Amino acid sequence: MWSTIPLFKSLLFFAAGAMLTATGSRDLNRLGGLIHRMPTTAVLALIGATAISALPPLNGFVGEWLLFQAILNAPALSEWSLKIEIAVVGAALALATALAAACFVRLYGIAFLGRPRSRAAGEAVEVGRAMRLGMAVPAVLCVVLGVLPTPLIRLFEPALRLLVEAGPFDGRAYQPWFWLAPTSAIGNSYNGLIMLVVIALLSVVLVLGIHRKASDRVRWSIPWGCGFDGPDPAAVTQYTASSFGQPIRRAFGSTVFRARDHVDMPAPGDTRPARLSVTWTDPAWVVVVEPLSRAVGWLAEKANRLQFLTIRRYLTLMFLALVVLLVMVAVTQR
Repeated sequence: MWSTIPLFKSLLFFAAGAMLTATGSRDLNRLGGLIHRMPTTAVLALIGATAISALPPLNGFVGEWLLFQAILNAPALSEWSLKIEIAVVGAALALATALAAACFVRLYGIAFLGRPRSRAAGEAVEVGRAMRLGMAVPAVLCVVLGVLPTPLIRLFEPALRLLVEAGPFDGRAYQPWFWLAPTSAIGNSYNGLIMLVVIALLSVVLVLGIHRKASDRVRWSIPWGCGFDGPDPAAVTQYTASSFGQPIRRAFGSTVFRARDHVDMPAPGDTRPARLSVTWTDPAWVVVVEPLSRAVGWLAEKANRLQFLTIRRYLTLMFLALVVLLVMVAVTQR
């Protein structure tokens, strides 16, 4: 799993860079409709979002599936502490998978679907060939390793034998190169080729069914603009990134991030617009990152004095470091 994570993460970083290059904005609330202006980037970003959301038949699904297979086999362990720990890990993994899917549905839906929310998004053009090629390479690998994961797993078999004294394909009388069965060739197994064919067939049937049932008539009507009478009310009345993530923020923000809403509501008769602001605190940042940052800064300030020593003191430090290393080697070789 960890060997495939860099593929879809790098693909998504490249896609974010392509969107930034085309629009000049990092704000999701100012994007939208990029699928019509950057179709190649949209397809490649969809592959990355699908892979990181652990959906078949891409490589992210294979890694998550193998992890869940290991978790489901936890009752076979002899130690109760490990059983409890693995159950907690399984619950956390399921929650993380669901949140990742929600995150990238939000990213793709707001950035690529809908109407442009700014002039920059409406005037965006596809990025150059080199940037598209940089995204295409990890995208193709995400598909290939999702459909045919067994050859990659076999590459890591020697390392697994050193760690657990067993290989992933031990006890298999016959293991085809396109079939992945970590526990039983009859029960829990994965075939990426079959999964790809089934998804392709279902997609074709769905598209044909929609086209057959859809009407050829084009109906025109004036939409309700929710009080906006601008030239394009659809651009300001559709979902934004903030509104899409609001239910999740409501569910987890107040307890996990201590989020607080601050509403500035003008008095009756005041024409000033109302304002809503949200403040939140990341416990991991406060408890872990900030103390480490202060400690690193303090050490860097103290170590900065080493830049202004004389040659004699530099030679003394080198000699002492050599003595310490020789002592460590002598102690470890006993």
